[in-house]
This record gives sequence, C-alpha cells and structure tokens, in this order.
Amino acid sequence: MRSKRPARNEEAGGEESPKPPSNLPPKEVLDKLPEHVRVAVVEAASFSGPLPPPTMYREYERALPGSAERILVMAEKEQNHRIAWEASALGASARETNLGQWLGFAIAVVCIGAAVLLAMSGHDWVAGIALGVSPAGLVGRFLAK
Repeated sequence: MRSKRPARNEEAGGEESPKPPSNLPPKEVLDKLPEHVRVAVVEAASFSGPLPPPTMYREYERALPGSAERILVMAEKEQNHRIAWEASALGASARETNLGQWLGFAIAVVCIGAAVLLAMSGHDWVAGIALGVSPAGLVGRFLAK
C-alpha cells in the first residue's frame, strides 16, 4: 500500500505536497495490483559531515531562503573550532611530555646523588637499592608509554 502524506493546502499558506520520485510507477498502476503484491516504498537519506549533499542543500535553501549560507557558516565555524582545539591539544601534549622528561631526569639525578652519598657513608646495600629500584621504576614508566 502507498502511504499518503497529507497535502498542505495552498490557501492556508502551505506549499504543494511533494511529488513522488520519478522512478515509481504511476499511482493508477499500483492501485490495480492485488493487495498482497503491493509494497510500501520508503525513501530515506542520510549523510555524515557538516554539509548535506547538493540535492538536500538546495531543498534547505528552497524551504528557508538564506539557510544555505547559514549552513556554510556553521560548517566553517566548526572546522575552525576543531583546528584550534587540535592545536591546543597537541601543544598541551608536547608540554606534558617535556615536563615528564625533565622530572624524570631530576628524579634520576636525585637517586644517583642519594646512592653516592649512601655509598660514601658505608651503606652499600641501601645505595645499591636506591640506585637500582628508582631508575627501574622510571624505565618501566617510559616503556609503558
């Protein structure tokens, strides 16, 4: 069966109802078919991205003059926002990596200095543990990334 969309009355300020796609047989032909043979036809469309396909884009402009320009402005703003956000995220990631490397270097220097001081004061085992355990944790941290 064909589903009927309510036609908008031109006297009420509406537009004419949309015409069915041209690749469908005429209504008279479909009405002559037996009930069990009739098939409902559904048209669906989807798109991804900020801009609709050209046919849909034209329909937006026809339905609301000026909407095509608004859609373009919206897409441009979204692109500018995304570019700025990605640049900010990359900068933050670089700063985080740089800070992590400097802190790792500082920890390594402190561990080596502590191990030297402990070894000079006769605490060889503690010095060995300080020299072995702390850098092992740092190496593990860098290998995990």
